[in-house]
Amino acid sequence: MATFQEARSFLEGEFWEKDSSMVATAAKNPSVSQQNDAYRLSRILDSDGFTALLFLFIPLLILGALKFYPVVFNLVISFTNYDLSPNFRFVGLRNYQEILTNDVYLKAIRNTLLYVVGTVPIGTFLSLFIATLLNQGIRGRLFFRTAFYLPVVTSVAATALVWRWIMNPQGGLANTALDSLGLPGLGWLTDPNTAMLSLVVITLWGGIGGNMVIFLAGLQGIPSELYEAAEIDGARAWQSFFYITIPMLSPVTLFVVVTYTIAIFRSFGLIFMLTQGGPSLSTNTLVWEVYQTAFGYLRFGLGAAISVVLLLTILLLSIPMRLFQGEDF
Repeated sequence: MATFQEARSFLEGEFWEKDSSMVATAAKNPSVSQQNDAYRLSRILDSDGFTALLFLFIPLLILGALKFYPVVFNLVISFTNYDLSPNFRFVGLRNYQEILTNDVYLKAIRNTLLYVVGTVPIGTFLSLFIATLLNQGIRGRLFFRTAFYLPVVTSVAATALVWRWIMNPQGGLANTALDSLGLPGLGWLTDPNTAMLSLVVITLWGGIGGNMVIFLAGLQGIPSELYEAAEIDGARAWQSFFYITIPMLSPVTLFVVVTYTIAIFRSFGLIFMLTQGGPSLSTNTLVWEVYQTAFGYLRFGLGAAISVVLLLTILLLSIPMRLFQGEDF
């Protein structure tokens, strides 16, 4: 093995300068040129830099295979009628045609978009509002930060069980509170008219804390001199918020909106634990249909096509967000 200094000299070009005489000799004698090439190759293979690159390349190759092979395989079987049997065949765009013409899948697309629209704007605003309050010098802010972040680290199963008890139409905490106010109880998760709204509320409760922490980090990165200068110029608190805080937080806001949107599109655990797409398909989303179609009906080709539609939908919504902020891909 070559020493570290030899490898460094090779990488910096010193090796070639030292062998200039060998190059001149090789120009006159082809056999000497072949020997020199073999010599250089042996030096490269024996260098520490090549060994490091080799050890780095193998994990990257394995990671790439594990990461991209399922994506490519999913795309390929989306054009087939694959159902775990070896006798599947190519069906072209038939799966995608069924998605765009079947009322069940069209409703899943509408429910997914409604779920995202009902959750992301409200959740982003509430996260920023709470982060702004907790960024002030109030007493007990450590307790409130912990309390708001606690739902993020709570398991989905525990969250679903607690909210199912709260929203139980028969004696649940929510209907008990409504009854004490003289108001009629609601079906919450069992009523098609309120199931999606209930799911949005539960999702907001579980997701605000994580976004709040991100906004807090962004707020603490804004120079205090900007607020001091604005105060000297006579700016009010709301003016400082809209003309300093909001613009300075635009990269953080973009990150929160994009990641939150993707998370809502991929939301599965709460739907599986609480409604399973019901009642009457009122909470049926694309992610649920991927699971139900592939693992419930064993139509893996159609399920793969639904996942491709979901991916394209996320891309179509994420790209304009980045372009609106002037971000480069």
